[in-house]
Amino acid sequence: MDDRSAALIHDLGRRLFQARVAARLTVREVAQAIGIDHSMIVRYENAQSIPPLNRLIALADLYRNTPAALLASTDAAAPLIAAIDQADARTLALLAQAMSAAHDG
Repeated sequence: MDDRSAALIHDLGRRLFQARVAARLTVREVAQAIGIDHSMIVRYENAQSIPPLNRLIALADLYRNTPAALLASTDAAAPLIAAIDQADARTLALLAQAMSAAHDG
């Protein structure tokens, strides 16, 4: 595994832990909610295992986050990615206009 992949897996585990704590859920509560053994949640959070996509989606939903935000390449980008992923079409159009104006200006 290359360094970038290892760093992403580590960051994913840390973000999963932080999101669970922010949601005030225990490992056992999360495991029960998504239908897996609690030891897998610990393995995901400790970057010992990578959740398959369906579980990453379930975890993101449970934590009121998005899979893309959990997989962000930087901590600073994670909340922005989550906001964009959860935005409505009008908000996205306004953001696109603002970005275009900033790029052109």
